[in-house]
Amino acid sequence: MTTFFARCDTPHPDAFPLLGLRHILLLLALAGCIIAGLLWIRQLQPQQARHVLYGAAILVPTLELSHSIWLYLTGTTSLVKLLPLHLCGLQSLFIPLAVFTKFTGFRDFVYATSLLGGIFGTVMPAGVADYYPLLSFQTLQTFALHGLLVFVPLAMILCGMHRPSIQRFPRVLCIFLLAALAVGMVDQLFGENYMFLYAPPAGTPLVWVFNTFGRGIYLGCTFVLLAGASLLIHLPFRAAANADAEDAPVSLPSLHQLHKSRLWHRS
Repeated sequence: MTTFFARCDTPHPDAFPLLGLRHILLLLALAGCIIAGLLWIRQLQPQQARHVLYGAAILVPTLELSHSIWLYLTGTTSLVKLLPLHLCGLQSLFIPLAVFTKFTGFRDFVYATSLLGGIFGTVMPAGVADYYPLLSFQTLQTFALHGLLVFVPLAMILCGMHRPSIQRFPRVLCIFLLAALAVGMVDQLFGENYMFLYAPPAGTPLVWVFNTFGRGIYLGCTFVLLAGASLLIHLPFRAAANADAEDAPVSLPSLHQLHKSRLWHRS
C-alpha cells in the first residue's frame, strides 16, 4: 500500500513507458470503459441518464481534490502548488458549472477543452509515464480523471443537454483567454507554470518549439493548435445542422408567409 501511494519525482524502473505496450493497453481499457458508459447511458431513461451525469460531474472535482490531498501528504505543503489551475484541473470547476447550470457558455467551453484535454492527458501523460507503475495512485487517478473529461461532454450530448455550435465558438475563446489571463497572473506572482504558460509539458513536441523559437512562438503555436483542434471537433455538428436544414420539410406557415410577401408575386 505504501508503494501504491508513493511519489516519484524522477524516472522509475518499474514505470510504464510512454506509448509502450502497457500504456497502449491502458488506453484501450479506458476507451472501452468510456464507450461502455456511453452505450449504457443511451439505454437509460432521460432522468436516469441525467443522474449518472450528475454523479460524474461530482466525481471530477472529487478526484481532483484527492490528487491535491495526495500531493500534500507526499510533501507538497505550499497551497499555491495544490491549486487545480492546469486546463484539465480547471474542469473540476467548469464541468459542475456546465452540468448543474443552464449557461450554454460553460457547456461549450467544456466540450471544446475537456474532451481534448482528456485525450491529450491520457495519450501524453507528462510526469506519469516513465515515472509511475500502472498500479499506483498517480496513474489510476490521472487516467480516471481524464477519462471522465472525455466521458462528460459526450454524455451531455447523448443526454440532450448540449449541442455544440460553431457559431458560439468565439465565446469559448473568450472564456479560455480570461481563464489563461487569471492563471497567468498566478504564475507570474508565485513563479508557477499552470496551464504551461511559461514552459511546455515535458516529453511533448512543444518542447522543441519552445527551445528553438522561444516562449512567444511557443504560446502562439499552442493557442493555434488548441483553437484549431477545438474548432475541428465542432465541424461534425455544423455538417449535421446543414443536413438537417436541407432535409427539413417546408411548413405550411412558411408557405403562407411567402404567399403574403411580395417575393411570391410577379412584378
